[in-house]
Amino acid sequence: MEFDGSLAETLRTRFRGDDRVTIVRSDFLRFELPDVPYKVLGNIPFNRTAAIVRRLVEADPLPRDAWLVVQREAAERFAGGPCSRETRSSLLLKPWWQIEIARRFRRTDFDPPPRVDAVALWLARRTRPLVDRFEAADYRRFIRRCFGRDGRSIRRCLRSEFTRPQIQRLGRDLRFDPSGLPRSLTFDQWLALFRFRRLKRP
Repeated sequence: MEFDGSLAETLRTRFRGDDRVTIVRSDFLRFELPDVPYKVLGNIPFNRTAAIVRRLVEADPLPRDAWLVVQREAAERFAGGPCSRETRSSLLLKPWWQIEIARRFRRTDFDPPPRVDAVALWLARRTRPLVDRFEAADYRRFIRRCFGRDGRSIRRCLRSEFTRPQIQRLGRDLRFDPSGLPRSLTFDQWLALFRFRRLKRP
C-alpha cells in the first residue's frame, strides 16, 4: 500500500508480473482491513505513528502481528520496559499485546537518511490476554486514573484506590517506593496492583 501516486506507480512497475504482490494506492487509515488472518509490515509516516498503531490495535479483526518502522522515541513510548520506562500508552496495550523494539537502524540504512533515529517496532497479539475482556474497561480506567499525574508520588496517585496501609504493604510486597513516581513502576507491578484492587472489592 502506498499513498503517494507516483511512488505507487513506481512499485507497480517494479512488481509487474509478480502475482504475489498487489500494489494499492490508499491511505492506511481509510483502507478496509482484511477479514482473514493477516499481518502488517510497513515503513510508516512518523507523524502518523500514533494513529496507525491505534487503528491496528482497535481493528476488527485484529492483525496477528505488525512490524512498523517508526521513530525511536515513539517506539519507546509504545514498548515501555525493558527498552524504556513504562508510559500510559504502553500500559494500556500490554495486557493484550507483546511489544518490542526488534531492530535499531542506522540513519544511513535509508535513502535519504532521516533526521531522527528509526527502529523496527513489533506488536504481536497475545494468545492469552493478561486481563480478561470483561475487565478491560476497568483496567483502562485504573491506568488512566492512576498513571501520569505530573509530580505526584505513587502514594498520591493510588490513594483513591487503596488505603495508606495497603499502599505501604503493596510497596513492600511488590518492591517499590511509594514516594517514587508512577513511571518508575514496571508493567508487572501495575498489573499486580490492578489484580489486588479487583480482589479487595466485595
